Amino acid sequence: MSRRYKKRKDGRYATTVMVGYKPDGRANNIFVSAKTEKELRDKIAEVKMKAKAGEIMKQSDMLLQDYIDSWMETYKAAASINTRAMYDNAVSKHIKPAIGYLPLNKIVRSDVQHLINDNIEHPRTCEIIKMTLVQILNSAIDDKLLYDNVARKVTLPKKHKSEKRALTDLEKDAIKKANFTVKERALVMLLFYFGLRRGEALALTKSDIDLKKRSLTVNKAVVFDVNTPIVKKGAKSDAGNRSIPVPESAVAFLRDFLKSVDTFYLFPGKNAETLSKTQYVKMWERIVRKMNDAVTSEKEKVIGAEPISGLTAHIFRHNYCTMLYYSGISQKKAVELMGHSDIKMIMEVYAHLDEEKEAVQEKLNTAIAL
Repeated sequence: MSRRYKKRKDGRYATTVMVGYKPDGRANNIFVSAKTEKELRDKIAEVKMKAKAGEIMKQSDMLLQDYIDSWMETYKAAASINTRAMYDNAVSKHIKPAIGYLPLNKIVRSDVQHLINDNIEHPRTCEIIKMTLVQILNSAIDDKLLYDNVARKVTLPKKHKSEKRALTDLEKDAIKKANFTVKERALVMLLFYFGLRRGEALALTKSDIDLKKRSLTVNKAVVFDVNTPIVKKGAKSDAGNRSIPVPESAVAFLRDFLKSVDTFYLFPGKNAETLSKTQYVKMWERIVRKMNDAVTSEKEKVIGAEPISGLTAHIFRHNYCTMLYYSGISQKKAVELMGHSDIKMIMEVYAHLDEEKEAVQEKLNTAIAL
C-alpha cells in the first residue's frame, strides 16, 4: 500500500525527500510540494531519480514559503517553545505575507529592505525578521539552493534604548495602599522581595519557600506555548537555579500567605496547574488598576488619569538589583541572586547607579559650601 500524504492548510501536499548526506554527516533533505497527491508522487520520483544519477539538486524555482516550511520542520523542531513561537510569529505575520510568494533565487535585497521598512516603528520586530531570514537563507545556501544571502545586507532602524528603571516612590506607595487580593499581593511581594522573572514566580510551589532556613529556591519556570502554561524544570540557565535569602520584612507576610495556599503551585490556573498567559495578563492588569486606584485623586479619576503606566514584572526585577546595590551587595553576589549567567547586566546597572551617586555628590559639593 502506497504512502498517503496529508494536505496542508494552504491546500497543497508536501514532504521532504532525503537525497544523501551533507559533508558534515547530516541528512540532505529536499523539500517537495504539489497541488495534488499524484503530482507530489511524481515529483518525489523525479527527485530520487536525479539524486541517484548524481545530479546537483537545484530548486531555484522553489518558493520561499515552501522552503520555510521545510526549514521549520527540519531545523527548528527541537527549538524551545519560546524560540519556536518567535520564529512562527516572524514567519506567519511578516515574512510569508510579504515575500513568501517569491522564488528563492528571485529574492533581492530591496525585497527584504522593504519588509524591514514596513515595520520601522518596531525595531525589535525588525531585528527578529532579519535574524530569521538570515538563518533561513543561510540554510538554503547550505542546501545548494542559493549562492548569496541578501538578508545579511539590509539596514535595520536605530533601536531606541528602553529605559531600565526601578520602581518610583509613587509605585511603592501604591503597593502599600492598593486593595489587592491575597494572590495579587503575594505575586507583587515575591517580585519585589526576590527579583524573580515572571515565569519563575508563576512556577513557585509551597515547598520552594523554607521560612525556617529563610530561603526561596528557584529551579523551574513557566513558559507559554501561545496561551498554554508549561512548567519547565530548571531555570533559564544553570545560573538561574539558585537559592535566595528571605529578608526579615517578608517573613510575616509569607507565613500568612503560605497558610492560605491549598494547591501545589502558589498561582494555580482555572483549567491548568498554573496560570495561562491570558489569566496572568488579566491578573497583572488588575494589579496595576488597583495601584492606580490607590494613589489617584478624585479629580484625576474624573478625567481618567492613570499616574502609573508601563509597569512590568521586569521593573520589579530591576528594582531588586537596585536594592542590592544600595545594600552594599557585591556585583558577584548580585549575579548569583539575580540568576544571571554573566556579570554584564549587573555591571551596567551598578555602573549607572555609581554615575548617579557621583552626580549627586558633585551637586552637594557645589551647593553645600561656605
